[in-house]
Amino acid sequence: MSQPEQIPADYRGGFLKALLTDASANTLAIGAASMVPLLAMVGGAVDASRFYMAETRLQAACDAGALAARRAMDDLAFSAEHRRIGERFFKQNFEDGMFGVTDQNTVYAGTADGEVQGTASAVMPTSLMGMFGYEEFNLSVDCTADINISNTDIMFVLDVTGSMACNPSGGSCNSGSTSKIQGLREAVMTFYETVADATSPRAQVRYGAVPYSYNVNVGAELVAADPSWMAEDAVFQSRWAKFEEKQEWVEIGQQITDIDNRRSEDDIGFELQSETTASSRSACAALEPAAFTDEVQTNLGLHQGQNGTRTEGNFRYTEYDDDNETLWRGEPRSIYNDGGRCRVGWDIYEYRADVTFEVVEELQNMGIQFDEWIYDRVDTANPPGASNPPGSPPGWESIDLTTLYDATPTVDLPIGSNGAMQSYTWDGCIEEAQTVAASSFDPIPVGALDMNINLVPDSQASRWKPMLSRAVWRRRNNSGSTRSPVPSSVRSSQSRPSYRCPTPAFRLEELSRTDMQNYVNSLSAGGNTYHDIGMLWGARFITPRGIFAADNVAAPNGESIARHIVFMTDGALVPRNNIYSTYGIEWYDRYVTGNGSNSRQYSRHAERFQAACRLARQENISVWVVAFGTTLTQNLIDCATPGRAFSASDSAELEEQFTKIAQKIAALRLTQ
Repeated sequence: MSQPEQIPADYRGGFLKALLTDASANTLAIGAASMVPLLAMVGGAVDASRFYMAETRLQAACDAGALAARRAMDDLAFSAEHRRIGERFFKQNFEDGMFGVTDQNTVYAGTADGEVQGTASAVMPTSLMGMFGYEEFNLSVDCTADINISNTDIMFVLDVTGSMACNPSGGSCNSGSTSKIQGLREAVMTFYETVADATSPRAQVRYGAVPYSYNVNVGAELVAADPSWMAEDAVFQSRWAKFEEKQEWVEIGQQITDIDNRRSEDDIGFELQSETTASSRSACAALEPAAFTDEVQTNLGLHQGQNGTRTEGNFRYTEYDDDNETLWRGEPRSIYNDGGRCRVGWDIYEYRADVTFEVVEELQNMGIQFDEWIYDRVDTANPPGASNPPGSPPGWESIDLTTLYDATPTVDLPIGSNGAMQSYTWDGCIEEAQTVAASSFDPIPVGALDMNINLVPDSQASRWKPMLSRAVWRRRNNSGSTRSPVPSSVRSSQSRPSYRCPTPAFRLEELSRTDMQNYVNSLSAGGNTYHDIGMLWGARFITPRGIFAADNVAAPNGESIARHIVFMTDGALVPRNNIYSTYGIEWYDRYVTGNGSNSRQYSRHAERFQAACRLARQENISVWVVAFGTTLTQNLIDCATPGRAFSASDSAELEEQFTKIAQKIAALRLTQ
């Protein structure tokens, strides 16, 4: 076996020396030495990344559970069920063993203020850092959730029709303590308090309200914002006074033309003419008056027959027969006494006779006088009464509707007795802008200005008109209702239509509890149900682009605004063609139906209602609908934002539903 080759000693010394002085050989030692800190850096980065990912996911899961538990709470009370909901949501977001963690622990609890507080912890083993003595990390997070309102606008659109005076079963319709109107008052206040409890100090929460029946009372808000939005002229189903230059026959006397068959003469007694002093009996006798015969009559005018009439110039003579008239005859007589006292007069005799006499009349000018009423369509821009003679009292041509938009909303109208001016105070209800009698409002027909919730009036057609209930009449002739003029000489009795003006609406504003309570207490029930007019004006008051855009587009703190309409009704649409609504008297005006039909009116108001709801939703306004003591119809469901239609069979359920809506409107926010 051969021996290994031996390296010379002097060569070995040279090799080591060469190695020490060779720079390329140093890389191995340096690389080996640097592996330890490099491994610590990489391991630390990997485990730190895992730590932060696990902690972030743990925080998100804790938050999700707290939010879910708080959302499930109907009030401030936290229950075991709410705890289970929180834990279930936590586990859905952070499964057991995620990131390799162990010893997971989650605790949720409620506070007296209604907050949900949570803690979550876990242990996460390291991957590479164990070789350096770091075998695990402890993870721990806290979370708190509460209801916290951001900038929010809430518009109540409230049905205050006649049925709201009844209780939910339909009885006791006296607006008493069990009535639906009282239940509504209480529900609104509960809603207000729920929101108030959840409002952060820096947020803006505003309320507005539009009570509706078949009218809305929005005039005061329109005038306060811009009187030019109200019309200077309008059309009313009213009446105008017709005047004429009058001449009348005026009786100026009577004269006897014949007396026949005198009978039954009786001595009645002495009738004194005068009393004086005289120097002698003969001087007294000289003062006696003249005799008269048939000069005094007592009963002329109780005519048994008319013999005819003749006219001579401005005089008219009408002859009558009166049988068995009482006539008088007077014989002169004087009475003298020794003291010089002288009394003169007649001895009066009464008898009966058949008398023929004439009534004498003179044709006299009586001036311009009221003749009759003409019940008609009155356009204040083209007023009626042009045929009245010059000098007639002022009529519709003198009316200036803009006086209704001053501090005192009054105007004088020619509707008083015989056409006299009568002061009228406007209550604030309005007639709508121009519309069209269409059967579909998807899309909105051209010309239906009333269906534009962002309408800013700039023309006569687009302006709103004041309702003048005491200046409006229905029209009937002897055959029934008619759209033609009807003189009072044809039919004197004409009736006014039913009319109801609700409590005034108010725009969005920050409202104290006392102010809200006072307002809901002022609500009263009456009138028929027109959902469309309520929804239209609720949308107009809250939209960020319409007549109140300057107030609605942004909050003072610069943050966005959540907008909500809470629409409450206790009944289906009940349109009538003979009431005075925001669209006039439909049988006469035919703005909605085109033919005055009640059945067509129902379907078209339903279409308008859906269009109004759709327009509101298109403005990013959440529409909540509550049917109170009535069926939640498909028409109501379709109006609401999906999933936001509710029903309440009684006042307690109404309050419960309002509370739920308030809690859902309250945006759930993390408070830390």
